[in-house]
Amino acid sequence: MSSVNQEPAHEGRSWLSPLVTLGIIVMGLAWAGFGWWKYGVWMHNGPGAGFFPVVMGLGAALLGGYELLRRRFETDRVSWRNLWPAVAMGLAIASIPLFGMVLAMTLFIVLWMALIERQSWLKSVAIGACAGGAIYLLFGMWLMVAFPEGALMAPFT
Repeated sequence: MSSVNQEPAHEGRSWLSPLVTLGIIVMGLAWAGFGWWKYGVWMHNGPGAGFFPVVMGLGAALLGGYELLRRRFETDRVSWRNLWPAVAMGLAIASIPLFGMVLAMTLFIVLWMALIERQSWLKSVAIGACAGGAIYLLFGMWLMVAFPEGALMAPFT
């Protein structure tokens, strides 16, 4: 039974689920490669700006590979609505060179809460700002991890 607000799911083998999983693997590897070769994983005395993208990208690729192997023989019910999380995260990752990591992830949280979770804009901005601030304070200030800075943020640093 499908609800009024959801697209009907297609039963049986579907190309959508493996395609999304392959996309996650490719994005993870691209993110890891971007962090490794563009930002550098390790600096003189600690992690560099590319450390977090490499760890998260490799983690996403490994988990995607596991999911691809695990679901190889299963049938699944797939809806196009299932693509939204992967598309949203792909856009957030793609915006890092423009906005920088902290601002891109903050915008992702704000837009996700407001548009997908249907929270008020005030609540979404407040939680996104707190999350972005906490990430910056914890990793940027306390642990001194250099985050990738975007082209729009370069004039302010």
